[in-house]
Amino acid sequence: MHTPAGFTSSHALPAILPADTFAFAFRDARMLVGGTDDAPLVPSIAQLERLEIGGNRHYLGELGGIGCVAIHLPAEAPEPEGWRYSGLRALFFRIPEPVLAIAARAFQVVEWDRTHRFCGRCGTPTREKPGERAKECPACGQVAYPRVTPAMMVLVTRGPELLLARAPRFPPGMYSALAG
Repeated sequence: MHTPAGFTSSHALPAILPADTFAFAFRDARMLVGGTDDAPLVPSIAQLERLEIGGNRHYLGELGGIGCVAIHLPAEAPEPEGWRYSGLRALFFRIPEPVLAIAARAFQVVEWDRTHRFCGRCGTPTREKPGERAKECPACGQVAYPRVTPAMMVLVTRGPELLLARAPRFPPGMYSALAG
């Protein structure tokens, strides 16, 4: 996972989250955002509490002194007026890169939590492993950690020329270096 400058990672959820804590809240693979399409905003934990939206919380750390928490919302979580669920790709170039990097990390943690509720070895419900971001099986001792999902970026050059790619889903005028 890419770690942006100014980010301090942690897994220990503080007893009290400051009101300005970033709340990266996911319903399936889509994150709750406010603001406009051109300038989306990540909600604060206080805004989510006012909207009465909650779910399983995972502390990620601090970005520039502001807490960051990943939240897994149930599939039936509402889309409050003035808010919407957005895929992360749609947020590229619309939210600051460090915030987007933490949003990607938040999604990976939420997805890991969702897919590791049961032991992959014996099927027993897992529990949080104290002192770590890990799931532990109380029956067989299997421990599961979040997967790091690396990506590779390639910029092919020839003199002053760059080879760029374009996917059909990209908005008009958007091109990308090769990645996978």
